[in-house]
Amino acid sequence: MATEKLHKVAFITAIIAFVAMFVGFASPFWYKSWTRVFSPFGTIGLWHVCLNGFIKPRDPVMKSYVGCWWIHSTEFSDIEHSLQPVWFRFVQAFSIFALFGDLLGMIFTLLYLPEGTRGSLYKKRPRMFFINSGLMLGAAFLVFLVALVFAEMSNDSGWMPRPWMNYLSWSYGLVVLSGFFSAVSGMCLFVLAMVFKDKEDNGDPGVTSAAELALRRRELEKQDEAMRAQPMETQHYGGPTYRQPHYQQQAATIDRDRTDYGKAPSLVSASHYGKAPVPTPSVAGSQATRVGESFV
Repeated sequence: MATEKLHKVAFITAIIAFVAMFVGFASPFWYKSWTRVFSPFGTIGLWHVCLNGFIKPRDPVMKSYVGCWWIHSTEFSDIEHSLQPVWFRFVQAFSIFALFGDLLGMIFTLLYLPEGTRGSLYKKRPRMFFINSGLMLGAAFLVFLVALVFAEMSNDSGWMPRPWMNYLSWSYGLVVLSGFFSAVSGMCLFVLAMVFKDKEDNGDPGVTSAAELALRRRELEKQDEAMRAQPMETQHYGGPTYRQPHYQQQAATIDRDRTDYGKAPSLVSASHYGKAPVPTPSVAGSQATRVGESFV
């Protein structure tokens, strides 16, 4: 099915996006100095920095920093603002949010595969797929901001000396690659959400497995049996039992009332019971009989 292929593509790209983002997030090779030239700067990542005799500009002590350290180490307390300006802290924060977005998107996409978690977590598939798509697309947007800001501000000579001796390294490239795969996964999930929403609007929630198809078929068979077992409305007229629609019963009652109107009460009452009418003797006939009897 097309939905299964879309979900497979979304799942694979979500895994690649998370792995690439995690490696780029943890590795210290975002910005690196050329190896053939001498530079007081070595490499720097989001959480790790290597320096080769870096001296803070206009430092009266002229302290030199050598070695690789955690970026929040107390060794760099005097040059903390030089290593981590405001824009660098925003890059760190956006990278954390992007990493968690990729992680949650990958987990939610994975939980759609088992039928147990699919039935509990994906009761409303369009809404869940929209949420998952929002996570992946949001992570891709944050990666786009991180890549743009870091690439632009790394050329600032006030941050690292001699920027023409440095270049963006492979950790930065992995982060950019993770943003691309996050965008692909988010678009696939968004298409899945639209497909399932269209099916629900048309009265068809969609079937994604043979087990669900068999379950729906059994439910439809039970509904048919329940409809067949409902009692039928019947009416008796001294003969065989037959079913008569409600509107025909009303029409028959109206026609009968119109036919009975204007008849003698004795004929109407007799016809209602299926008996022959008994004529009522007139007054003149009874008087003639009495007169004849008196002459005899």
